[in-house]
Amino acid sequence: MTRSQVFIFEGVIVLVAIAILYAIVGWPFGSGGGDAVGDDPPGFVIGGNGEDDDTGDDDTGDDDTGGDDDGAPGRPDCGPTIDQSFLSANQIVSYYGNPYAEVLGILGQHEPEEVVRLLKGHAANIDALNGLRGVQPALHMVYATAQPQPGENGLYLLYVDEVTLKEYIDLACENGLLIFLDLQVGRSTPEEEVRKIFPYLKQNHVHVALDPEFTMPPGEIPGQSIGFISGPTINSVQELLQGFVVDSGIADKILIVHQFDEAMIPEKEAIASYGRVRLVIDMDGFGPSATKVRKFNSFAVPAEHSGIKLFFKQDTPVMTDEEVVALLPDVIIYQ
Repeated sequence: MTRSQVFIFEGVIVLVAIAILYAIVGWPFGSGGGDAVGDDPPGFVIGGNGEDDDTGDDDTGDDDTGGDDDGAPGRPDCGPTIDQSFLSANQIVSYYGNPYAEVLGILGQHEPEEVVRLLKGHAANIDALNGLRGVQPALHMVYATAQPQPGENGLYLLYVDEVTLKEYIDLACENGLLIFLDLQVGRSTPEEEVRKIFPYLKQNHVHVALDPEFTMPPGEIPGQSIGFISGPTINSVQELLQGFVVDSGIADKILIVHQFDEAMIPEKEAIASYGRVRLVIDMDGFGPSATKVRKFNSFAVPAEHSGIKLFFKQDTPVMTDEEVVALLPDVIIYQ
């Protein structure tokens, strides 16, 4: 499939999802809809006052990808080590998108090096506002993208090719960034899609995000309805990640789960805490600032760690850096 075909398919998905939710609630809100509403060495974390602080096929998951060739666990030289205190001491600021599709966010709207330059400058601005807390810049790549057609594997997914994926993983490493591989899941399962990226997760700076909106039950097609990931399934993914971390002898992993509607995470009260996984609930969705704040307080704040997503083009206006920092999120995502 060509990049232009991907762009067309993604445009269809986004437009269909927006139309569905607009019809339901009257205002577009959500990554597909919803209700009204700088050069630094590897491992750099911007310090509390804007200072650099170095303290702080469709299945691309082949066994020979990711990690060191000699079988050593991961890339400890890439990005900071994540532990239980990392998100208390630092905010993550990430730029989101897919390198194939401009419609999916800023990551696909510029050349990779320009994305890094813009990201670092934005992260420095956030750091100047958040007091003693550090800032960790990150890339957020939609790696498994939902499609309106089943494809050869019947999963309604298209993956970023291995060459492009490695390019961005290496770019993140060279610039001291984290990188999140976002999985839209389609007709697959969250557990199966996470297993596919295990080889990449061996690297210290590579982490995971799941998008319930495009996680579809049998018979449903991405973009025609809003999907979901239940609390018990999120626990299953956390257990899977924790086992991988322990068996591989690597640092903790961050798991981001997007949410802009109550139904996207049923049985949310069942979500448990796992010692080697840092779980973030990200208040996804575009719309008025007042609605974003309300949904952030409802969906993200009660979670182990909170996240919020801002949309450069769909939010009118985009919340200011000051307004976002005042919410004290652990993760800030810009699409």
